[in-house]
Amino acid sequence: MIRNVLILFFFAVFVSGCGDSSPDHPLVYEDDVVLVDVDGQPVTLSMLEHLMEVRGVSEEDEEGMRQLLDELIRIQAVANRARTEGVSDDPDVRAQRMIRDIETQYVHYLQEFQLDNPVTDDEIRSVYRSQVQRTADRRFKLETIEFETQAPALEEMRALGAGELTFEEAIDRATEDGRLARRTEWIDSTQVPADFAPSLIASEAGDVVDSLLPYEGRWQVVRVIETEAFDPPPLSEVREGIRRTLTREKIEAMVERTYENARITPMLPLDDAEADAAPADAGGDTPSS
Repeated sequence: MIRNVLILFFFAVFVSGCGDSSPDHPLVYEDDVVLVDVDGQPVTLSMLEHLMEVRGVSEEDEEGMRQLLDELIRIQAVANRARTEGVSDDPDVRAQRMIRDIETQYVHYLQEFQLDNPVTDDEIRSVYRSQVQRTADRRFKLETIEFETQAPALEEMRALGAGELTFEEAIDRATEDGRLARRTEWIDSTQVPADFAPSLIASEAGDVVDSLLPYEGRWQVVRVIETEAFDPPPLSEVREGIRRTLTREKIEAMVERTYENARITPMLPLDDAEADAAPADAGGDTPSS
């Protein structure tokens, strides 16, 4: 209905601007309504509708629509001038335009994908049952010491387990080295990686967990500070969080499958390019003859 109302409105206001010409533009299709031709470039009804949605202008707001159309015409006129004067040929400008184009298609495809692949109640309930089973009946407060690599973290965990080092001494050492030592709020076992959870569940207050906790590409030695009884929240409280997680996982899986199935052809001889970029004499200055 909105398209018919807008078309009638703009026929009344811009009769001379809605001619029979159909500007040659890769994004204008035969069934698109061109409201105005600006130096051979189109301002379409779809462009106006999109801007109305973004700006919150309704079809009843005739003055608001006039202002938006005038804005689009001005923008198009300046963009035409950018093409005429060669600004559009700048590599950085072309790169930004291409990135905006693929990002727009990417975002809208993800929206369509979510509509076509909704998370079902059965999927949510299945995840919830799994989380309840993993949660057990306790939650934990933890103290962690971070390491950049795995080997020294394993050695520290061994030394702590053997009684060669106290956790307080390990914290002091980390502070001297500029490494992070932190305390968590209450967490349950669903909030840690699945392969770390069994070790955490088996630990008591004061224990150093016998597995390392991976975190953002680093490794953490973990001590349990405190535990308490914990009842998992009802499904109604966590349903939306589970739905968002499952939606994200479906999207990530689709993107990965699409990437794996894409025909990717390197267009640059990378080995030759690296050789060209290397110094002519990597060993130092050339001796004078």
